[in-house]
Amino acid sequence: MDKGVKYALGALGIFIAGGIFATAIISVFRTQDTQATLKEDVYRYAGVTEAATEPQSGTEVQAQAETAAQPTASDQKLYVTARVSGNPWSEGSATVQEIEYTLTNDSASEITDWTGIIDFDTEVKGLNSWNDTFKYEGKRVTIIPVEWNKSIKPGETKKINFHLKTGAPANIVTAKADTSAGEAGLAQPKPVESPKDAVIPSTEDPSNTPVGQHGKLSVSGTKIVDKNGTPVILQGVSTHGIAWFPQYVDKEGFKTLRDTMGVNTIRLALYSSANEGYSTAMHQKVIDGVGYAKELGMYVIIDWHILANGNPNTDKENAKAFFTEMTGKFKDYDNVIYEICNEPNGGVTWENDIKPYANEMISLIRQQDDDAIIIVGTPTWSQDVDIVSKSPITGQKNIMYALHFYSATHRQDLRNKLATAINAGLPVFVTEFGISEASGSGGIDENEGTNWINYLRQNGISYVCWNLSNKDEACALIRSGVNKTSGWTDDDLTQEGKWLKKTYTTK
Repeated sequence: MDKGVKYALGALGIFIAGGIFATAIISVFRTQDTQATLKEDVYRYAGVTEAATEPQSGTEVQAQAETAAQPTASDQKLYVTARVSGNPWSEGSATVQEIEYTLTNDSASEITDWTGIIDFDTEVKGLNSWNDTFKYEGKRVTIIPVEWNKSIKPGETKKINFHLKTGAPANIVTAKADTSAGEAGLAQPKPVESPKDAVIPSTEDPSNTPVGQHGKLSVSGTKIVDKNGTPVILQGVSTHGIAWFPQYVDKEGFKTLRDTMGVNTIRLALYSSANEGYSTAMHQKVIDGVGYAKELGMYVIIDWHILANGNPNTDKENAKAFFTEMTGKFKDYDNVIYEICNEPNGGVTWENDIKPYANEMISLIRQQDDDAIIIVGTPTWSQDVDIVSKSPITGQKNIMYALHFYSATHRQDLRNKLATAINAGLPVFVTEFGISEASGSGGIDENEGTNWINYLRQNGISYVCWNLSNKDEACALIRSGVNKTSGWTDDDLTQEGKWLKKTYTTK
């Protein structure tokens, strides 16, 4: 939820029926990975002269650019890293790869302008991007930052992602930057160790991961149960919109959440409106995220993130194409859950709008995946589960219904609505929550957040926290000045992030 709108909720005097269910929270096993040190021919660039090199045998190059063209800026150092992220895929006759270009200002001076340059070993046919301006000619791509992205403060890292189209899989030859202090060119190569986020094969025992322990999930009554029929609780973290914060779809980041913060589930939020960043190019980012979760033995929710478009029928044809593609790829995966409409809102109703949409989407998904859990959004930004409990979807198995809360806004009155749904036998999944106000900003209420988690655990209800990003808002988990995409310390976390880590790791 990128909250700019929320909620007017009338208090209901509904008595919460008792009944505390004993439920096992999925254990997150923290294993010591035995990792061989991975070194590649990664090169450090310095000075302003340019020399020819052979294409790198790996997919990544790193550069240190000392912008010494102006004596007044002699202390400026700009580290440039470029890598191919994930596996290539095809679009017609073109090969498409995601490229990640990173700049780090390792100096005491602000860099006020820059231009990125990446040379490949094959001709560039086209590209798709989400930020900045890109030009390509021959084998070179030039990145021209938009106005708000030109400045790089001391210690700051900027990460730019784009999709490269070529005739065959491309390798990166060189990566560099022109800056406000002069050109950062290529000098004598010197091998250096791969960056910390280089993908290194893990030797951990898959049976010790959440999916390894619990396997394929299903719905029994109001609860999620594992392969043995034992009730389990998923506790997860949602990305922000992956078009805006694609860097957090990161295997090492997911691993950090799993091993240090008690997270067993990742929710991949793909906003469904073009005005909020949706394009078919973003499907690959979802595919990458599902792959990372599978490799780490984590569960993953594929979230069709209805928000500004309000009515899920508005972009239904796109949704049908999207879920047809996703179920075709992941029908045999044990870790995948589908969420078909994040937060219906704007006056849409269950009977007239959401339920007909859900019936159509469920039938479509079941054509290829006959038993994955499917989560359906509910009216009023996924709050009116009590209304849905009076007329749930019938004739389908493994269907759940979404409830969302933000603890500084939603308190006992919304728990009363949840109690009504549970008592009616409706299986509910809290696919999004935070401890801020419903806007995503404003005050934090840790105590009410803890009340919510206690209630959810007592009733065997799974929950996912919003959001994995460094956006400057109260409901982000990473502080806005922190640019790491993995390996976060407590100092890197916001108030919500610290609360979440403590809460998720305390049973």
